[in-house]
Parts: sequence; C-alpha cells; structure tokens
Amino acid sequence: MILESIASRVEAFVRTQFEVDPNDDDFDRTVDLYDRGYIDSVGFVELLAFLGKEFRVEIPEEDLLSDEFLTIDGIAIIVARLSVDAIKLHV
Repeated sequence: MILESIASRVEAFVRTQFEVDPNDDDFDRTVDLYDRGYIDSVGFVELLAFLGKEFRVEIPEEDLLSDEFLTIDGIAIIVARLSVDAIKLHV
C-alpha cells in the first residue's frame, strides 16, 4: 500500500512535470525513464528535488546509480526503504 502510494505520487509528478502524453502507450511504471527520454539531466535534478520535498528523503549516491532508480517502481522501492530506515532511526 505504501509502495503504491509512493509510485502514484512519483508517476503523477513525472507525467505532469515532463509533460508525458496521456496516450503514450510506452509509458508505465517499469519503463526506463532515462533511456526512453522521459527525463534528462535537468529533469533528474528536478526529480531529486521533488523526492526530497515530497517524501523528505535524500537519495544516497549508490541508489542514484542503481538500476532501481531508472523506473518509477524502482524509485518507489528506494523511497519506501529510506522512509522506513528514517523511522527506525527515530524510534
């Protein structure tokens, strides 16, 4: 449920911020956002700013360079993991 919520919010951001055509059949939560040209280097910075503000997480370099960070589903997994880790630190 948490993953679905995170993925939905990330997908909505990507669709809006990067003007993804609603009729684009190639776009889904598993597509490589960078290889397919949905996000470029400037968009990468915008996405990081969104994730930081929206979910209050800072993505470590190893996650930024991972294959998970290429897709919306992967980004949601990273954000969820970082959020859980942050909660554990405050308990």
